[in-house]
Amino acid sequence: MSIEQADVQQALEILGDGARLDILGEHADLLRYAESAITAQHSERRLRVRVRVDRNGRSVAGSLETLDPDAVRSLADRLSAAIADLPAGPTPPATDHADRTDRADHSVPTPVIPAAASVLESDPAVRHRWFATVRDGLDSSAKLGGAIRYDVLDRVVADATGLFRAETLTKASIQAIAKQDGRSASVRLMHRDADQLPIEEIPDRLRAALRPLPTTEARHGTCRVLLKPQAANALIATYGYAVLGANAYATGRSVVSGRLGEQVASELVTLVDDGCDPDGLPSGFDAEGNVRRRTPLIDHGVLVGLVSDRRRAGLTGGVPTGHAVPDGWRFGGDPVPSHLLLDAGTSTDDELLAETGSGLVVNRLDYLRVLHPKETLVTGTTRDATYWAEDGELVGWHPQLRFTFRMDEVMNAIIGIGSTRERCDQTFMESVVVPSLLIEAGPLILP
Repeated sequence: MSIEQADVQQALEILGDGARLDILGEHADLLRYAESAITAQHSERRLRVRVRVDRNGRSVAGSLETLDPDAVRSLADRLSAAIADLPAGPTPPATDHADRTDRADHSVPTPVIPAAASVLESDPAVRHRWFATVRDGLDSSAKLGGAIRYDVLDRVVADATGLFRAETLTKASIQAIAKQDGRSASVRLMHRDADQLPIEEIPDRLRAALRPLPTTEARHGTCRVLLKPQAANALIATYGYAVLGANAYATGRSVVSGRLGEQVASELVTLVDDGCDPDGLPSGFDAEGNVRRRTPLIDHGVLVGLVSDRRRAGLTGGVPTGHAVPDGWRFGGDPVPSHLLLDAGTSTDDELLAETGSGLVVNRLDYLRVLHPKETLVTGTTRDATYWAEDGELVGWHPQLRFTFRMDEVMNAIIGIGSTRERCDQTFMESVVVPSLLIEAGPLILP
């Protein structure tokens, strides 16, 4: 799928002054499997056109699934009628006006992020080969489930003032979940280039995770907890989403509001947002067309930055960091991090396990649901391989459990960081690159 510039310009002319388009062409090929057999192959094409019109202090938005002129004209009529029915809005303060318009620097070049031919070509035989490699590498008594997905995203952001940014992003991912004798383990890998994924390593990782240990009794109370990268992914992504956006900070809804320059996390924590770092899944600009800028957020535990859009650019030196979200986004309208990277530490996995002593080892958190954003209170469950360790050795499988905790307390209780990072994602964040995290006993209480 390609998005023709002529079609975009035609749509902008129909929509008139103050119009902005955020267009996403999605091309996905999916292979699903369960019980070690392929269950579905699916290919999907979709065009999503988000339209925003700002005119005379009023603002309206709508969406389409086509750039057909008649459809655009029909939406333009509805938006114009909606604008006419709105009461006149207040004149924006001079500073806000500057943030909305003068700071939209069209001269800043769009970062060049090359698409991967391995995904663009989308050969289904490769996905079948990946599936066979993982399935055949497991013990015959193990059952394999999961999915392999190739995504190609064509993105365009353009407006009536001459802004036009375009890019094509690629992503290949595999989720492999192995079940054996009532136990389960999972591996999830992703890369913009399918040829870079080490598929052959997955069977060994799954077999190691499915080690035949006894099942222990559920432990209660406090203990050290070792979060492996896929589990740390949920913590860091959810913390960044709830805490590190400029609007949440400015309106007092962030637990770190008013604390720029202060210690807000363990001194081991250094966190940046960088949409162009190849360790993540790069993308070059946000929904307003602002280029993504490398944004230091936490430096050795000290809050040093936030992510912003044009409206909140005043908090980031007058320049948006490139974190505006799409209109109508289901996760809200405020700027939030998109590509988080947590610095690696110096400890190997064995060293972190030894430092855990007697405690819990969590390979994956199924999700974290925010219960109270200002307090960073969340709840979530462990999933797949969860172990109990004694004296730095894994001694048994621990029953799955639900955690309810404050993320800010956990971020302050990090006492060890692994030396190996993994590339992850979330439905509300494009990529998260994290190592293992060792949490001191206290904030993660076993119920």
